[in-house]
Amino acid sequence: MKTSFLRLLTALPLTAVLGCDAVPPPTAVDVPQQRQLVAPAVSTGFTFDSSAIATPPTGGLPSVLLTRTAFEDAAVHRALLETSESFTLTGGLASRRDHESPTWKLERDPFSGSLLALRKTESGPATPQEPALLQRRALARLQAWGIPSAEMGPVRQVQALFQNEENRVVGAPELLSHKTFVLRALNGIRVEGHRAVVTHGVDGAFQRTLIKWPPLARQGHLLRTRLTPAEIEQRASEVLLREGETAGPVRLFWRYVPTELSTGEVTLTLQVSAAMPSLTGASSTEEPRVVDVDVSAVP
Repeated sequence: MKTSFLRLLTALPLTAVLGCDAVPPPTAVDVPQQRQLVAPAVSTGFTFDSSAIATPPTGGLPSVLLTRTAFEDAAVHRALLETSESFTLTGGLASRRDHESPTWKLERDPFSGSLLALRKTESGPATPQEPALLQRRALARLQAWGIPSAEMGPVRQVQALFQNEENRVVGAPELLSHKTFVLRALNGIRVEGHRAVVTHGVDGAFQRTLIKWPPLARQGHLLRTRLTPAEIEQRASEVLLREGETAGPVRLFWRYVPTELSTGEVTLTLQVSAAMPSLTGASSTEEPRVVDVDVSAVP
């Protein structure tokens, strides 16, 4: 019996990728290195690492933002796909529209800020590629489409590898594609669920992009908090206790949670995530735990 499966190897140290278009959870490299603040919560067994929230966010919205015009035909065809081909409507569901050209298949939903483009032809023969160059090309493509650098956060460059398995014997890995993951962030704080993935073939040609990047509204955001790290730790303790946790190390980090508006734009609200690592005991294994902590965000 012959089966096939995919593996992704990162081109950056200490980076793990969970799937072809999935993005790993935040790691220490996603936030600026700051002074370590570790303090036990009152009357609990939690030990907090609050280094990532030691400095409260102070920045506002960037002056230049992605706009809704980026999802219009002209911007998608010419700036993102760099094609002058004519597209024909082939289907759709709700606000999503499916289009096709001689070279591309395109799914576009401007009201959710989602876009998927697939080249119909397969990649050519594999040639040596420089990961840093592919990453620069991917970022340049997204910026030409309309994503400003001020909205870009961590960038991950990875290789997708393909391996055959026959009679339980795994063959040598073969390169399938190169992927650039671009995570959305403002002022160094990640925006939950927003990302762009640009795929190049083994020949270095642009093959695919999957984007979830709805435009930000110009007002209505709650980007800051007046709480101190100690107050946030206390709130995190209360949430963890309600969730059934009683003790262990906890890492706190900022994140922005988007709220969709009827216009297709989103507003952002500051929150803190409290993350506990996985634990392996003599007879059981507990998965990593992440809970949301309300920080009474303000404009």
